[in-house]
Amino acid sequence: MSDRPQATIITGEPIVAPIGQMALIPEGIMQMAEWIQKYRPDCVPAGGFKDVYDLLPHNGYDDDPFLQAPEGDSVPQRKVTDNELLAELAGRKCYDSFADAGKKRSNNEYLHSMWDGRIPHRSTGYHAQMSFFIAHVSRRVSHELIRNYVGHAKDEEGIPSQESTRFTHHPGIYVVHPNNLAPNSFDNEEIERFQVRAQANYEDYVETIHRKIAKYKAAKGEAPKGLDKKRIYESSSGDLLMSCGTSFIWTTNPMAMTKFFHERHDEAADMEMSRFAATWKKVCFQWWPNLFTDFHPKK
Repeated sequence: MSDRPQATIITGEPIVAPIGQMALIPEGIMQMAEWIQKYRPDCVPAGGFKDVYDLLPHNGYDDDPFLQAPEGDSVPQRKVTDNELLAELAGRKCYDSFADAGKKRSNNEYLHSMWDGRIPHRSTGYHAQMSFFIAHVSRRVSHELIRNYVGHAKDEEGIPSQESTRFTHHPGIYVVHPNNLAPNSFDNEEIERFQVRAQANYEDYVETIHRKIAKYKAAKGEAPKGLDKKRIYESSSGDLLMSCGTSFIWTTNPMAMTKFFHERHDEAADMEMSRFAATWKKVCFQWWPNLFTDFHPKK
């Protein structure tokens, strides 16, 4: 081949980027407030309802669990996300414990009160949703992710939208398993062997596609399109190593993520999956710390 395709070797952490989350709708919140005012008057604060914070016995701020206060100063505050507020509103609706009818708890304290204890009220956590762009993980790990059903609502499948190998030409990304990286591999032999295998595999993949396209052109007199092109790519992509990289968008909820973090951010888990879970966990904690009470102490 004149232009030798080059495989890209990934040795670092995966990419986990939040790209979407739930947002409260002010008009709907006020409609709910009108219902509460009519049928649950004991929940109405003296000043009435103007916004979502009048439904809550707090101002929408919590202590930031990732920042330490300088000695003698107050703990830095973090504005609670709509995702976290939605889970709280769901719980308060169950018991109509809005505003003055509810205990003076922060969002963090309220979510702990629902989800901790002998009989946790965890169904409220499924209302919060978050979407992520994920890349630099192997297709082997994406298969493991589906096997472990990091779900969306209360299902066991989740909502993945994964990079197609029928419609797209694979970019030649291969993810090195952490066990092949020093100091786990003791020397560089394993990663060097991996690079050789990945390069050979990608060259074979590209050559196979080019060969099949050339045969099609010779037989049909034109380049393959539509379903014919898909058939070439789908039959060639199966030859890619399971270590080839993939990317996808995944929508899930904190209850499913909590289960995943317990099971896969563990030394007994597959090393690449555990690294992936640790990265994902860190991102979730930075964005929505109150939604993961299993891992954060009660304030």
